[in-house]
Formats: sequence, C-alpha cells, structure tokens
Amino acid sequence: MKRLVWSFLVAVLPLSASAFEISESEYVFSSDLAKRGFVPFAVSSALKASFGMTDGDALYLCFSLDQPTAQAKRREALIAEVAGQSPDRTVPNIPIVCVLTQ
Repeated sequence: MKRLVWSFLVAVLPLSASAFEISESEYVFSSDLAKRGFVPFAVSSALKASFGMTDGDALYLCFSLDQPTAQAKRREALIAEVAGQSPDRTVPNIPIVCVLTQ
C-alpha cells in the first residue's frame, strides 16, 4: 500500500507543481502591515520565518534582515543602560520584511 501511494505521489507531483504559476509581489515591512490591521501569528521555523501576519485570507511570512553591526550597536547601548550609564537611547531598528504567500 505504501509503495502504491508513493508511486502515485511521484507520478502526480511533477504535474501538480508545474500546474501552479508563481506570482510576484513586493515585500512589505511588518510595521506597514500592522498599520493596515494585519495581526501576527506563530509559524514553524521551516522557512526560517520569524512569524507571519494575516488579515483574512492574506498571509505573509516575515523574515529578519538584521545586520551584525546593528545588533552590536543595540547590544552596546543595552549593556550601558544596565550598567547605569546614560547612553544615547537611539539604536538601529530591526528590519523585518514580509512576503506574501499564495
């Protein structure tokens, strides 16, 4: 039975995959989606997405585009804060971009 199912999947999947046309759309920052009323939802780490955002049937997967230099600046500022110093509280934002799924 398992062999029959596997044979069926191998035979059907190439046809099914080629039947789907992959569209394109612009990525969106997570903050822009939040302003439009999208809400976050948890995702597995399968595609290395941080989280997802949805509004009805529109689903976006969101990914971090953070850079090591920006991480270091934030870490330095937070360590200085914990040490009781008065650091500049301006730190680099964390860029999160979201890609529409279909």
